[in-house]
Amino acid sequence: MTHPPERIQVASAARTHIERGFRFENAGTLDRALDEYRAALDASPTLSEQAEAHLGTARVHRTLSDWAESHREAQIAIRIADRIPNDDLVAEAMNVEVGTLQVQGEFDQADKLAHEAIKRAKSPRVRGITLQNLGRSAAERREFDTSDRYFEQSIAAFREGNYELGLAIALTNAAKAALDRGNPQRSIEIGVEAIGLARRLNALDVLLSTVQNQAAALVAIGDLQSAEDLLTEALGHFTSARNLVRQAECLEIMGDISVRRGDNETAARCYARAADLAIGGGDAPLIERLHRRVTPQKK
Repeated sequence: MTHPPERIQVASAARTHIERGFRFENAGTLDRALDEYRAALDASPTLSEQAEAHLGTARVHRTLSDWAESHREAQIAIRIADRIPNDDLVAEAMNVEVGTLQVQGEFDQADKLAHEAIKRAKSPRVRGITLQNLGRSAAERREFDTSDRYFEQSIAAFREGNYELGLAIALTNAAKAALDRGNPQRSIEIGVEAIGLARRLNALDVLLSTVQNQAAALVAIGDLQSAEDLLTEALGHFTSARNLVRQAECLEIMGDISVRRGDNETAARCYARAADLAIGGGDAPLIERLHRRVTPQKK
């Protein structure tokens, strides 16, 4: 998930490019986002603007599963932010690294860095981002009481900071955690709020992530046609955005729909294609889960 740069009252040329970059990033138009962040670096940016441009670039490369480039850009952002000094920017760049580690399945290392980041975070917004990441790690470990606590704390921080996009992201993650712990109806209820907020903010990438979660919850309660309709919308967006991990997740859910319909042949194709995409995206937990699904289909 993406988080917007801090605003200042008078927009410089670099600031304008950064904010355009974020809008493209959040819409899934990643090449144009990268162009805007690079343009910001060519527009005589302040140190803060330099750090934010590198931070945005790191996020885009993380979405594209380019871990090495994401790490390099995040480290540049951290070094510049330390020079200012700006603890919030340091912590936010650390959180990009946390997300990269989580996707690669390195949850212990991710948590260690997140705890360092939360010591640096000053604003409710950045504190909320960090708490979200800690909640995600706990949810992936199926430590749901812990993840619920982190998600609740992050939602409170986002409300305190009046950070509505963060709130939409937090609700999306909370909906997924509710589904993972076996409560699809609660997941749907949380997701309805997240979808409404994301639509109002015109946050397309967050919106489609929430739609994807809703589809999985609808499968769990047996509403297969509604789930399939939502997945078609989500998969189209994530394919256009070249987000391999989200594509894989959508195809995994399509495989689940086929299993529910008794069409194991189609399910096997969905799971196999999803596994290929997950490998391309480097999402270790997703790869492991899909391999468990693919293997029985081949027996």
